[in-house]
Amino acid sequence: MILVKYFAVQIKRMIKHAASVLPIAMLLFSCIAAAVYFFFQYSGITDANTKYRIGIVGNTDQTYLKFGFYAIGTMDVSKYMVDFIPMTEEEAKEEFRAGTLTAYVVVPDEFLDSVVHGRNDVPITYVSTEGHKGIEGYLMDEFSVVISDIVTSSQASIYSMQSVARSLGKNDELGEWTEELNLRLIGYVLNRTDFAELEELGISKGLLIRQYYFCTMILLFCFLLGISSAPLFSGKNDEFGKWMKMRGIGPFFQVVCEYFAYFILMLICVYVPLAVLGRVTDNMSFLHKKVYPGQLFFALFPIMLMICAFHFMIYETVRNTVSNLLVQFVMIMGMGYVSGFFLPADSLPESISAFGRILPSGVAMDHLSGMLFTETGIKCTAMMMIYSIIFLMVSVMMRRWIVMRSGE
Repeated sequence: MILVKYFAVQIKRMIKHAASVLPIAMLLFSCIAAAVYFFFQYSGITDANTKYRIGIVGNTDQTYLKFGFYAIGTMDVSKYMVDFIPMTEEEAKEEFRAGTLTAYVVVPDEFLDSVVHGRNDVPITYVSTEGHKGIEGYLMDEFSVVISDIVTSSQASIYSMQSVARSLGKNDELGEWTEELNLRLIGYVLNRTDFAELEELGISKGLLIRQYYFCTMILLFCFLLGISSAPLFSGKNDEFGKWMKMRGIGPFFQVVCEYFAYFILMLICVYVPLAVLGRVTDNMSFLHKKVYPGQLFFALFPIMLMICAFHFMIYETVRNTVSNLLVQFVMIMGMGYVSGFFLPADSLPESISAFGRILPSGVAMDHLSGMLFTETGIKCTAMMMIYSIIFLMVSVMMRRWIVMRSGE
């Protein structure tokens, strides 16, 4: 009976502090959400397919060139990636310097005649960024190499066929065979994507960019929220633990009652802003997959058990308030970095990302992303429970040591 009363007292204590902790939770969540929003708005990172603008300088009205650019712009899959824009060389240079063009190509007037007759002695000038360049620069460089290989390989196959036909005395069929081979090669080029199977892997863990950073935003909020709980733990009287032990409530039950009361408060402080966000955004529809309140609550429940146990352990072991907050902040930022909260985990060195995956932050990330988007997160639940038990055992040992010390 006395144990129930002690738990009820802890609940009342948490309710008393909820009026000050909940507004801080809302403010912290708003700041993190705003930071993520502006990161997406101004960093150039997006889930949407980006079309790269390529300037074309020269006379493209010649029959073959005109057909080639028309095919790329209407029939080929490259139409989803590249826009070829005819312009003068001055316009191309001006837009390239301004950054509105990824690259530009200068096609000499003699180029087509050189290709048709197999001389290949009039090169096209391809202008791209030198030095450090973004992913689009490398993509366009590869794109130019692929086009060059396709043109030269097709040309070589046609001239080889014609050479063999002439050596066999098949001059009458040469025109028909050349036309048939040209059409067949065009068909191969336009249908080249059928030769491979496309799988979208996402930025990391199979997630889209916004899904990935939605998970990291929530977890960073959950971990940092514990810092706002300092008033709940600061200034604790060590004699109180000894007095409660004399009343029949030992260190183990003291920690369990205080921990679960703290867990309930933190769960409410986490869930309220997320429920508001879900209401405003039609159940997180911006993630390309709706996340419902019950689903989010179920996914966060074991995570919050672990995070609250982690914070409780820190508050129990580091009694000085300033040192406590500093330790928590450094540990959270460190774990967050190696677990991919700021940069995608797959972009980190393998040794670091492997270490980050086994930390509490990494396990929480795998669980949350799996439960919300890939349905594999249940595998991490056992590991989070193990972490929670370890953190609570450390807290109990520290409480027992404090009670014993105060009794001397």
